[in-house]
Amino acid sequence: MRKSYTVIHYYNEIVRFWNKLNFIVKTNIKDPDSIGIDKISEYLYATYRMLWENASENDIINELKDIDKKVLIKLKSFSLNKNLANKNEKEKLSILESVPSFMIDHLLSVMNIDFFKKNIKFMNGLENEIEVTVRINNLHENLSFKEISSKIKESLEYKKIVYREDSDIPELLWIPRSQKNKIIKNSLYQNGYLIFQDKASAAVVEILSPRQEDVICDMCAAPGIKTSLIAQRTDNKCHILAGEFLTERANLMRFLLKKLNVLNVHILNTDSIIFPIRFQNYFDLILLDAPCTGSGSLLNNPELKWRQNKSFLYQNVTLQKKLIESALKLLKPNGVLVFSTCSFYPEEGEYHILEFKDNLIPLNLPKWISPSYKINGSSIPGTGRLFPSVHQTQGFFIGKFKKKE
Repeated sequence: MRKSYTVIHYYNEIVRFWNKLNFIVKTNIKDPDSIGIDKISEYLYATYRMLWENASENDIINELKDIDKKVLIKLKSFSLNKNLANKNEKEKLSILESVPSFMIDHLLSVMNIDFFKKNIKFMNGLENEIEVTVRINNLHENLSFKEISSKIKESLEYKKIVYREDSDIPELLWIPRSQKNKIIKNSLYQNGYLIFQDKASAAVVEILSPRQEDVICDMCAAPGIKTSLIAQRTDNKCHILAGEFLTERANLMRFLLKKLNVLNVHILNTDSIIFPIRFQNYFDLILLDAPCTGSGSLLNNPELKWRQNKSFLYQNVTLQKKLIESALKLLKPNGVLVFSTCSFYPEEGEYHILEFKDNLIPLNLPKWISPSYKINGSSIPGTGRLFPSVHQTQGFFIGKFKKKE
């Protein structure tokens, strides 16, 4: 059943708006705990269809034969604001924006409430014209990037796929999210000439600035999209060791890199906390895109929204700290470390840098990257952030530093 794209769509949307949908359903049903999980699921679906997609009562009755018509009538006239009247401001915000209270409590200390709402709205998919980025891959043919790019753009125009070029990263094209399926069905995508990559993810490699002569470690590399862009930026000529702890994800990376014709990567199915090489001070560049809470990736991963809590954050922060310690041992003196997380939390970004600042020399980031959070009133050199509502990307923390001698 989960293999149906329609089922997956509604599953994701119900998870995305869980707080609001659950509140509406339980307000309209006298004894929701008595009717069973299957029936509750039907009412969640019916509520989404009626209030988000403007489906009629007849549409719902035709789809769900045993649905209670009285509940549908209540849904049609339901007033959210009226039923929220007795809730406090945090409860209202949590329900209206479908966001866990943990995120509200945690993030309003580093961003104002209007900016918080704008980012949540974007990640809830409520912007009218959300676009996604697709990357041109030129590793398949012995042609320049300009020549491959021209051929791909001609093909997209022929297929009537609307696109625009990114102003900061030359490999990226923006397309309407509604046309994503057209790209997936296109032979260019199926043959590895195009790959979806969020601009924040590509920005990490842009900031890394790999060169052909570099020995590079991508510590937490799977599924390999950033790894492949490193290879592309160096024409398959630098040396990359790509680590991944989970075997399944390492195999997925192997498949992806082959599809994109990446030739200069050695994949290690390993724990990067104890990276299996005999030498310290070995790498010119290290990319540590660390496992994190994913609090900045909720547009594509709505299920992560309801995992946001204190213990989940602590678990990831602890892992990240160990990985940074490992990276500093592996990196050459004056070598460059780029550390990133797709997270809004300062614990998964700024606070790490403050803890390790005595080992690091900050390097400049591109001007189109937003400043990171101010901690105790001060900015942290070498760090920046990408925000969904500003950059139309995932929420990302990025820091770039040289290791002190």
